[in-house]
Formats: sequence, C-alpha cells, structure tokens
Amino acid sequence: MKPQPASRDTMLQLGYLGLLPFIGGVLVTWADLTLLGLSGEQLFLSYSAVILSFLSGVLWGNGIDHFSHKLSRNALLLSNLFALLAWGALIQGATQYLIATGLLATGYLAVWLAEKWIRKSESEDTSSAYQTMRGRLTIAVVACHGLLLIVV
Repeated sequence: MKPQPASRDTMLQLGYLGLLPFIGGVLVTWADLTLLGLSGEQLFLSYSAVILSFLSGVLWGNGIDHFSHKLSRNALLLSNLFALLAWGALIQGATQYLIATGLLATGYLAVWLAEKWIRKSESEDTSSAYQTMRGRLTIAVVACHGLLLIVV
C-alpha cells in the first residue's frame, strides 16, 4: 500500500527535521557550550539513544505485523538488541563519550541494514521515498557521530 501524499510529506519532513538535534549537538560541542545545563555531548548522545530506540521500534512493529514470516522472531530479537545497545551507550556516555558514540553509530548502521534485509526477505513493496530517506538519514546521522568524535 502506498502512503497518502500528505502522510508521505509528513514522513519526509519529520525525518529530515530529526537531523537538527544531531547537528545542534555537534555545534554545541564544537562551541564548548552548555544548553539546559548539559554539554553538547550529553545532548547529542541522549538524543541519539532515543532515536536509535525509536528505530528499534520499527523492527519490533515489523516483527509483530508479520508473525507468519520466518524472520519475525529475528526482527523482534534485533529490535531488543538495538534498544539495549542504545541504553548501554547512554550509560557509557556519562563517562565514555568515544565508546558511546561508536556504539550508537554502529547501531544506526546495523538497524538500517537489518530493516533492509527483513523488508527484502518479506518481498515488501516499501515506498521508495521511505527507502531513499532512510538511506540519506542513516548516512547523515553516522556522519554527525563522526563529527562529534572529531570535535570532542
């Protein structure tokens, strides 16, 4: 089923607007400022962990929507693994920014690849707009993680 034009536009707008906190976190870190009493690293890593957990929910939803598919169990397990990875990175981020940043960047790549793998195995006709957006956002988010490592 194809998304309605208004829903598609909302998906794209929200997806790309979601980059702003990543960019803001890098800029706050680079400028050595604080916002709401938090460092740029804390802002960046906490937002990143929340968004990675959100993306893990996409896999969870995919798994419960396709119980009859052989990879449903894998989608459910991976969704929990990625959510736990985000939580672990959040805990590490309190003292180990480099480890947390690396874990999160790896998580983004892994959840994107897992989502592509599962959708392909289900022969799902996913919107090309969604796939294009996900690819671009994943590259941009991983690049922001790389920039954070450079400016820390």
